[in-house]
Amino acid sequence: MAFYAIARYEVRPDARDTAERAMHEHASFVRRELPDVSWTAYRDPAAPTHYIAMVRFENRTAQEHHRQAFLAAFAPYIIGEIEITGCELVTSSDLQRRHRR
Repeated sequence: MAFYAIARYEVRPDARDTAERAMHEHASFVRRELPDVSWTAYRDPAAPTHYIAMVRFENRTAQEHHRQAFLAAFAPYIIGEIEITGCELVTSSDLQRRHRR
């Protein structure tokens, strides 16, 4: 079963462009090196230094590999702590409907 997490973080205003380049590089790294992970980042248009990332892990090993890579890539740009919330999938419009038995 897959694992999900939402990461909330803020980057330094003076490092926003550099941090966004690092985000693009991180997305490429995940695509290339971590096939058991899906990572997507979003910026808050009302607070352009605030971001959330949605992450899907196929297993706990993939989760740990991603955590280490994520922290290494973004630590220099982050203000404060990265807030990470684990989630459990309930349903999605991407899922085929299953009938209850």
